[in-house]
Amino acid sequence: MASIKCKYNYKGTRHQVFYDSVTHEIVQVMAPIYYKNDFLNPAGDETNDVATGEETGSAAVGVATNGWYKLSSSTTPDQRNCVTGELVWEAENELIFQCKLKSSTSDANLFLCAGVTDSKDEGSGTLPFTDGSMASGTIDSQADDAVMFTVRAETSDNIYCSSVAANGTPQSTDSGRDLVLGTDYILEIVLDAEGTAIFSIDGVQVAKHATAVTVTDPLTWYVGSTITAGSTEAIVEVDYVLMAQRRS
Repeated sequence: MASIKCKYNYKGTRHQVFYDSVTHEIVQVMAPIYYKNDFLNPAGDETNDVATGEETGSAAVGVATNGWYKLSSSTTPDQRNCVTGELVWEAENELIFQCKLKSSTSDANLFLCAGVTDSKDEGSGTLPFTDGSMASGTIDSQADDAVMFTVRAETSDNIYCSSVAANGTPQSTDSGRDLVLGTDYILEIVLDAEGTAIFSIDGVQVAKHATAVTVTDPLTWYVGSTITAGSTEAIVEVDYVLMAQRRS
């Protein structure tokens, strides 16, 4: 870890944030409500602050040093696997989401969603955004409210910044970054009291969406994946998830 820096009013949230000066991993947030899961516990279940949605894939905790949560897709398309929290967060409380993840096996047909959404699990075969192009003008969603990083590798390796508010027309921005197999990414979303979303990857802002989400809608953190074609398993590993907000 490099030297730790501190910033007050981090990206307009009024939170004081301590972060690694090189990786931009947040190490502490001085906010009334603060949560970080490093996936150090031996099981991924609601007794350990997470909920899971699994079909024929699998999930495991603590598979590497520092704890990594491994999401293994099925070898059958559209069999989702996800890990989420509780619906206890709101944009109007100036919300910070950050996670570190990587794809660690073949990702040619990986479909990935990571961020915040209004449902702990969209159900069989579905993620918060739909199995289709993530590009602007073609993206669609299952969630009514969600702000996420999305990748549909069957279409392209582009990491998109995606949002939908009140079941409206989703917004989508190409981040300019590609998902590269085995590469760690620190993904961050900051939501202000007006529902504006700032998307950053590895500390660099890559998009900003106005009216990205309904500010009073309860949200949860979410990482989910599936494959959209073929029969090759795709694995996503999550190092940690962090959330912070002010008290209502």
